[in-house]
Formats: sequence, C-alpha cells, structure tokens
Amino acid sequence: MPATLAAAWYAAALLLGAATAAAETDAPVENAARVAQAAHPRSGRPRLVLVVAVDQLRPDRLHARLPGGLGRLVREGRSFDGWLEHALTETCPGHATMLTGRHPARLGIPSNEFFDEATGAEVYCAHDPSPDAREIGGEAGLSPAALRADALGDWLKRAEPASRVFTVGGKDRGAIMLGGRRPDGAYWYRIGVPPRFTTSRYYRAALPAWVESWNGTRPPEDGFLAALPAAWEHGAPVPGEVEDDFPGEGERFSRTSPHPLRSDDLAELGERLFATPLLDELTLAFAQRLAVEEDLGRDAAPDLLALSLAANDVVGHTYGPASREAADALRRLDAALGRLIDQLEERTDGALVVALTADHGVLPLPEWLERTGQASCPAPAPRTGVLRVGADVLVRLWWRHGPWLSWPRAWLAFAGSQGRVDRALAASRGLAPEAVAAEAKAVLEAWPAVAQVWTADEIAAGDGELAELYRRSFVPGRSGDLVVQPARGCLISPYDTGTSHGSPYDYDRRVPLVFYGAGVSRGAVPERAATVDLAPTLAALLGVPAPPDLDGRVLPLAPR
Repeated sequence: MPATLAAAWYAAALLLGAATAAAETDAPVENAARVAQAAHPRSGRPRLVLVVAVDQLRPDRLHARLPGGLGRLVREGRSFDGWLEHALTETCPGHATMLTGRHPARLGIPSNEFFDEATGAEVYCAHDPSPDAREIGGEAGLSPAALRADALGDWLKRAEPASRVFTVGGKDRGAIMLGGRRPDGAYWYRIGVPPRFTTSRYYRAALPAWVESWNGTRPPEDGFLAALPAAWEHGAPVPGEVEDDFPGEGERFSRTSPHPLRSDDLAELGERLFATPLLDELTLAFAQRLAVEEDLGRDAAPDLLALSLAANDVVGHTYGPASREAADALRRLDAALGRLIDQLEERTDGALVVALTADHGVLPLPEWLERTGQASCPAPAPRTGVLRVGADVLVRLWWRHGPWLSWPRAWLAFAGSQGRVDRALAASRGLAPEAVAAEAKAVLEAWPAVAQVWTADEIAAGDGELAELYRRSFVPGRSGDLVVQPARGCLISPYDTGTSHGSPYDYDRRVPLVFYGAGVSRGAVPERAATVDLAPTLAALLGVPAPPDLDGRVLPLAPR
C-alpha cells in the first residue's frame, strides 16, 4: 500500500464515528515545544504509563535507524538485555509475567492451553465458564479467572483509586493477561461475523458507544472495516531483504505481495485482516481513540494503558521473521507506534512513560537457516510433523497396553508440548500414570528432533538452568505429566510451512526490554533483565507499593 494511501487509511480508521483526535488535543502534534520536550523528557511522576508488548518481537530486529516509535525508543530510551526466565515461551504466559512480576508457575498459567485439574480436559488460558464472562458478540467465556495473582493495574488502583487502567490487544489472551484482575476495561480484536473490537461481560455488560461507533453499524460499509484496502501490499524490496517468494512461507494468503484482504465473506475478511500488519495499525489507532474517550493522562492520578500487538506474531509464524512480509510489518508498526507516542506525549504534556517488550521470540524459518548456513537441527529434516510424533507414541502405547478389543483410545492428551496420561484408562489397565509417562518419554526421545522429554518428577528434582526454567513453567494439576523439549534449531509443528516458538532456547527467550520517558535516563545497559522485572520497575517509577513476594526486581532507570 503506498505511503499516502496508508496515511489516509490510518487517519480514516482513527476518525470513524467521532471527532478527530486533533480536536481533543491542546496543540498540533508537530509543535516544536513537544519535540524539544520529547528529546529531554521532564522528570517527575508520569501521568500515563504505556506498556507495549509486541508479540514475537526478537531484539535483533530492533535498531536505532527505524524512523518511528520503535527507533525512537531505542535511540532515546533505556535498553536492557531482556530475557524470558521460563521454558514454555508462549503468548499467554509471556504476557502474564509482564505486569504481575511473577513466573508462570506462580501465576497458574503454564502455557496457552493447559489441563483442567479435575477432568484432565484441555483448557484455554483465558477461558471462564461463567455466563457472566461471555464475550460480547461471541459464545466463549473470557476473563483472567485462571490467573492466580494480581498485576500492576491492580496495585495502581489500590494505591490510587482515581487511576484508570485499560488494555487493548489483537488477541484476547494478550489483553486479558496484561490487565490483571480488575482493569477498567480490556478490549481485543475478534475474528467473527462481522470482525470487531470487543470485550467480555466480565469487564462490562455492553460495549461503550464509542466502541460501537468504531465497529460500525453496517460493517464493512462503515466502521473501521470501511477504510481497509483491497490488499496488503509491501512494495519494492529494501536492500538486504530476502526475495518475496521464499521457500517455507505459508501459502494461504499468498506467498507474495499483494496479499488479498477485502472479501464479501466477512469471516474470511476477518481472518485475512488478522494475518496482516494492518491489525497492529488498527490496534494502535483504537488505543489512541480510547485514550481520548476515556480521558487518560490528564490529571494527577497516573493511568495505565497496556497494548498487546499481535500482527507481528501472525506474520512471523506465516512467513518467518526474516521475510519481506515481516520487514513491512515492522516498518508499519514503527510508524504507527510513533504516531501514538506523539499523541500521548501531547495529551500528557510530556509526562509519559513507555515500556516496550515482547512475550517471546521465534525460530527463523528452517529454510532460511539452511540458506544462511545456520541450521543446527540434528534431525534429517529441520521440520518434524507433530502428528507423526504424536501418532508414534499413541500407537506404541496402545500396542503394548490395549485395550485391543475396542476402538483404540489415546493414552495421552496433548496441550502444546505437554502430555497428560489418561488416568481412567491407566487405572483400568493397572498402570500408574508415572509408568505410562516413562514409556512415552522413551518413545519420544528416540526422535532426533527431540532433545529431552521432561517428566514431572524430573522437573521437580532436576539441577541446572534448564530444569529451573521448566520449574518456572510447571503448575501442578494444570501442567502435563511430561513436556517435550525440541532439539535446538528443530521445528516440531503440525504445519508444513511457517515457523513457531515455545522452546527454552535463546531465539525464543530473548526479548527487547526498553523504558522511555519521564524519569528515565537514556542508554543501553548491558545488564541482563527479565520480563518479570517490568512490573516492579514501573511500580517503583509510579511510587506504587508492589507485593513483597515478586520474582522480579526493580531495574535501574538512571545511572547508579
């Protein structure tokens, strides 16, 4: 999409259904005083804290040459050597650690999906069975019911009842986990008919009028969908970028530009939009509209706005982090975040703090690793089909233990990389779950793409860094009887294309961790830090008491 069209689209999406943001501000965005103030942010207590979690953003993709918001944070902010300090590097636990200051094991959120403690059924991390938590416009119940700790927003509201706390996400789980127990609002993009930004009844009984206006009354003729272009185009290549049609990229929405977007089928349009960087642009525009409508950052009580930007993850999964598509997604995110930071600094008279991080990294496309001589997977092929691995262990267990005179039953249920033994089936055959898990471990570890299979006992008693990382991801009752650790550089996936994350290796655990704004000194700090450090650091900056039992620590935002 040409730059002029992109700017027009963004402006149209921002203005739909209400007065312009410019009418709500006190001075033009390009005011020279604002620019000077941004270069030398004033000290003092922030009026607004903006937390930006970019799903799947590797720190090696950030650099000071980016002209927009990401580059500005690198140039003018305080950067740390950021890491996840848990093994199961997935979206839900990654977001949950950021503003709680606790590892996933203490939060009750081991992974995106885990097991019900009573039934053993697979459970979504943001699921809530209560009718009072039903998603507005949907059927599922969504809330932080599974989260076993409060978060920065909860600490802030206890200390400052007048403070406001909101979250916005491209995925429901990102917005929900950032919000803690009782934010003033949590909104997310929902793929549906029609696609919309929504919330659940856990947060409020109905959408505010301004959100209804944003969504429109006759989508896609009005609302944010009305301004979407026909396709996502990422234009001519930048020197150094790989070819547009690279081996291993996903094909569903085209491997090359233009990628189709508009469709008469609203369900298809919603899924296409979710797989483009326009989702992040919309999420940021929605957040700016929310700041105006909810009057954030205007008074002495500090407010919190936390954003989960999902498009980078969907694009990265589909095309890989080194793809032309990922590069364009980063450029668009950089520009849109720059606009939002400008507008929020204007609203707060410079009393803005921004924190940037990610929920996890990602393994590059296996084909890209081979092309660049960086492949390290010991398996004959860098891609291993998860269905083949799963079928192997299930068939072998059935062959050894039956029941043979009935339809084969699965001895193990899987939730991501975790497996849980069917207790009833094991008992009926006179086997202990631990014995079945040990047999499954032996079968799985015979696959070259598997480095190790951790049983619950091994996680509990193991020595060394890896065992500690897995302990921090292990929740008794919700975690499996075993966890599969892939070999370094190997991709175990249900798909023949794209890539993923979830391992304890550096490419999945390293993340950016940057602070910017009032009371924050510039510079790159070589000190290693973790996402659990984010919440206590922001609490200290706000002067808000944090719980004494956090896993994170307060990072130095000024030279010692």
